[in-house]
Amino acid sequence: MRDVSAFIIRRSEVVADGGDSSALERDARAGCLRRLAAGAYVRSDDWGILDPEEQHAARVHAVVPRLGLETFVSHESALALQGFPLLGDWPTRVHVIARGRPRAKVSAGLHRHAVPLSDDEWRMVQGLPVVLPARAAVDVVRDRDLRGGAVVLDHGLASGAFVRADLDAVLADRCRVPGSRRAAASVAFADGRSGSPGESLSRAVIHAAGLRAPVLQARFPASGPLVGIVDFWWPCCGVIGEFDGESKYLDEALRGGRTAKQVVIDEKWREDALRAQPDVRGFVRWDWSDALRGEPLLQKLARAGVC
Repeated sequence: MRDVSAFIIRRSEVVADGGDSSALERDARAGCLRRLAAGAYVRSDDWGILDPEEQHAARVHAVVPRLGLETFVSHESALALQGFPLLGDWPTRVHVIARGRPRAKVSAGLHRHAVPLSDDEWRMVQGLPVVLPARAAVDVVRDRDLRGGAVVLDHGLASGAFVRADLDAVLADRCRVPGSRRAAASVAFADGRSGSPGESLSRAVIHAAGLRAPVLQARFPASGPLVGIVDFWWPCCGVIGEFDGESKYLDEALRGGRTAKQVVIDEKWREDALRAQPDVRGFVRWDWSDALRGEPLLQKLARAGVC
């Protein structure tokens, strides 16, 4: 996650440099600047190049520095600053834990949570005090279904942001908080072998439908020269499942110098080689639309014989 704090234009800094603070409001009214918080702006052109996660992170950097001591970036906002994916939209409100505050407070752009936070549950990230990934993840998945929980927790385990023992410790410490059972179920289901948010979502859809659990990241063949590693494998029925996200074809970093056309060709060759493996009797592909709606994914698996 890149540091987006450099995109923030603060009225206090403009004034300190001898600039005209009223020009900021004029530029905001003209559409040249976007106002993120009182006295904090970002150029509209810069805002347009930020992805949704980065836009939320920019809101965090705009809001939190003016909140004072004993305020810690938390929940989804903490996940954004620490590079986590989220299923669905990023919140319009910045989330913080206001330590010592008697009650929570929600305003247009800010949600202050009045919950305990120990000194070993936060660290500095991009110059801000931020709740550690395990605590933030558990706090978030209390309010999310298994699909949303899997996307967050699988990423944390896969990236090394936390280990399962970290999650268990948070659950034990916060066992009486509303949503604890939901969070515990998501933690039990989490698997760091999921290779992407789309795979995590798919895994949750498959589980909720009562289908047999697939082997994740199965190697073909099991020994000898590698033909391929697949997202999902059902040895019971000989079916390979692959989540096809757009990034595989559009993200230059993932293409490894290849054109999108070459990636498609390489994928076809790879699929042919996998289909030729003696234990493989079916091959199913699906995309974000299939996984988000659920039923199209399940129908494809059913046609292939997965049950």
